[in-house]
Amino acid sequence: MSFHSLDYLLFLPLVVVLYFAMPQRWRWVVLLLMSNLFYAAWRWDFLWLLWVSTLIDFFVGQRLPSARPGWRKKALLAISLCGNLGLLFTFKYLALVANTGLTIYHGGDSRAFEPVSLLLPLGISFYTFQTLGYVIDVYRGRKEPERHLGYFSVYVMYFPQLLAGPIERPGTLLPQFRKERMFDVGRAAAGGALMLVGYFKKLVIADRLADLVPPVLNQPLDHSPLLVLTAAAGEIYRYYADLSGYADIAIGSSLILGIQLTKNFDRPLASVSVAEFWRRWHITVSTWFRDYVYLPIARGGGRSRGRREDKAVRRALATLLTIAIVALWHGAAWTWLAAGLIAGFVMIGEGIVRRSRRATALSNGLARGLGVPRDLEIGLQNGLNRVVLWSFLILLGSMVATPGWQTSIQAWGRMAELSGWLLRDPASLVAGFATIPRYLVVAIIALELYQWLDARRPVFDRVRARGAIVAGGFYYALIAAILMFGTFDKPGFLYFNF
Repeated sequence: MSFHSLDYLLFLPLVVVLYFAMPQRWRWVVLLLMSNLFYAAWRWDFLWLLWVSTLIDFFVGQRLPSARPGWRKKALLAISLCGNLGLLFTFKYLALVANTGLTIYHGGDSRAFEPVSLLLPLGISFYTFQTLGYVIDVYRGRKEPERHLGYFSVYVMYFPQLLAGPIERPGTLLPQFRKERMFDVGRAAAGGALMLVGYFKKLVIADRLADLVPPVLNQPLDHSPLLVLTAAAGEIYRYYADLSGYADIAIGSSLILGIQLTKNFDRPLASVSVAEFWRRWHITVSTWFRDYVYLPIARGGGRSRGRREDKAVRRALATLLTIAIVALWHGAAWTWLAAGLIAGFVMIGEGIVRRSRRATALSNGLARGLGVPRDLEIGLQNGLNRVVLWSFLILLGSMVATPGWQTSIQAWGRMAELSGWLLRDPASLVAGFATIPRYLVVAIIALELYQWLDARRPVFDRVRARGAIVAGGFYYALIAAILMFGTFDKPGFLYFNF
């Protein structure tokens, strides 16, 4: 069941009615049954995967506190790691490894065999890490195990965030299922408003870009350099609108029930560095990998051991390995791994420059020598950093969005011709821009303005403070825009492929 289907628009009100009609002690039953129904609407025969991960980690969590430190405790952790990661590897990465081996066996000719293909279970990348995080926290003694199988099962399978996050920590989500609450109209209105913003991102922007961008990036030699560059930037924005749109609908749906999910995107496209972009893009995934992958590697078993140079090397290796794993988590393809390694090296370079006193002194001295005011200097630095960041995003985005390496190289070559075309043939440079609907440009500008305002004070609070007529008019206009300009024939969200 997809969020933008009619089924979901009928399903969610039913859940809300049943949830608040049920006594508090049985509400977990409603959430568990409806979450299973939600997943079964896609493929009921994959429900066993959800229950295998749930049961393994529930019973491992029960045994960990009483296990003696040493091999017994590590063995329990290994059961969880092998069980969960084994299923994830089988369904997500086995085909990649098998097809790579077959390609090598056939002398590099991928057309000489029938590629191995496995159906990727929806949400497996998300609920696997959510349950693993729980077990690791219990193993480290940071979290007491959940003794109630029903509540723990809801924690794993909670339908708003089951398929694509946010990845919630047990200390944040589990206590909310036990808290008694009444239906609140204001809270439901805020959740519904957030859902509308998510639908606007998904249906009006992301899915419209999905019609326009791939044809250009699939055949870059048939289009002007500026259109290829615009398509590559549009692909980045498409990913953002699709993924953050899902998060908005998930958080809004849960808010109607009175359960608060973690904010997952914080205007990442306004970042001024790759590291900042990483922190603001799918925040719960970033923090998960930071806490459970990066920090254990960077610390090397301790917070203060070793020389400063050794610590710097460990941090660099931890950054490179973590970003590479995150990239493979996003897509089971060698292009994603290459993109992750490039991103890792860029982040390492950014860290070196940021910590360099010489570079900071040189920049400040140059600004003072030119008589540039401090505020203007900061503005220029941020502007330049955003240009560098977007250049980097366009490079990597076009790498993973094109059909293969050859097409990626063609797209980069086409974009590299931009300056020459500006001088030689400015008229043909903009050829093809007539195919971009004006309403799409207006929608992107409107979304950016909305997010800029919302970052300073929630737009919902702004319009509600001006009265019911203004608030109703604003959201009526949003609904009208979705119905008029949205497209409703796309099968799902991009994160379903992850």
